[in-house]
Amino acid sequence: MSARAAVAAGAFASESELAARWGEGVRGPLRLEDGRALKVVFPGVPGGASGPDYTGAIVEAGDDLLRGDVELHLRASGWRSHGHHLDPAYAGVVLHVVEANDTGALATLGSGGRAIPVLVLRAAAAGLREGFTPPCAFAAAHGMEVAATLERMGARRLRQKAVRVAPLVESAGTGQALFTLLLETLAGAANRAAFARLARELPLAAILERLDRRYPGVDRPFAAAAELKGAAALLALRRAGLRPLASPARRLELAGALVAGLWPGSERGWPAALQEGTPLRLRAPGLGRGMAVELAVNAVLPVALASGAWAEASVEAAWLALPSPGTYGRLKRLEGWLGHGGGRPFASAARLQGGLLLHRDYCTRGMCGRCPLSGA
Repeated sequence: MSARAAVAAGAFASESELAARWGEGVRGPLRLEDGRALKVVFPGVPGGASGPDYTGAIVEAGDDLLRGDVELHLRASGWRSHGHHLDPAYAGVVLHVVEANDTGALATLGSGGRAIPVLVLRAAAAGLREGFTPPCAFAAAHGMEVAATLERMGARRLRQKAVRVAPLVESAGTGQALFTLLLETLAGAANRAAFARLARELPLAAILERLDRRYPGVDRPFAAAAELKGAAALLALRRAGLRPLASPARRLELAGALVAGLWPGSERGWPAALQEGTPLRLRAPGLGRGMAVELAVNAVLPVALASGAWAEASVEAAWLALPSPGTYGRLKRLEGWLGHGGGRPFASAARLQGGLLLHRDYCTRGMCGRCPLSGA
């Protein structure tokens, strides 16, 4: 049932329907349980699989302007029954939206006893309005140079990545830093910390030394993957809920193939295969185009910039030349707002990275209307 169908039925069948209703936008007058009038300036953007339902919302509660997250439940008691009062991920919630206030409380108590305003939003209480349109959508529709702005923000994100990896380059060397970031990127969010630990416990130098000593005549990618899998057997890895191609075993096989291809001998510094000025291509059996771009964005180019393996101009040129790996789910709404007339605002990896920075620093922090794409 859609949010509009829920209005006709007079009740929400699930929290997802209530969340969809909030995201589409509601019209007033709205009043909080504590009696204050409520105005929704910006409903926020959908949160991830864990944490608040919407992040970066802006609401006016009486004379108070609140910026933060919004959590939704069919019943107000869901806050405690779901354990949100003990979860630090919900420390930024500024509004609790419910269909029914079964607790009778004027506010929801967050961690530390902080009072969170409660809004009762019944399906038939108020009609839907057109979805919220932020300033960036109007700016894009009136000719703002969206692509150029996103590329500038993308370049800033590249420099941030280089700054973060610089200490590792300094302490462990260029090759080990690249190896570590390749593993972390292959791991994805589910196993990033475990793969980072794997890179520390089985460093690149040890793998290359063992390949020459233990596996003479053995297929090098297979041998490298075997070493990685053997060391990873002692780690706590998440396997449930992952696609087969994203499983730890499959990603370690890809890592073994990359190690064998990038470091074919005992030299463990910057790979000769990634020579400056040549097209940036990462190849390995089973390595798709999207993941190859992710590895370039999150590992190769940040390390090249931080270590000086490439000149800054060469890194920036390669960064701008990378194709988009595909729009991330959390950017879909922003893509619609910026894609006036069917345009593709995230057509390159650099622009997509700019979109991620925009989403992180503005959209999810209650800063709608203040970002570089909001227009004057």
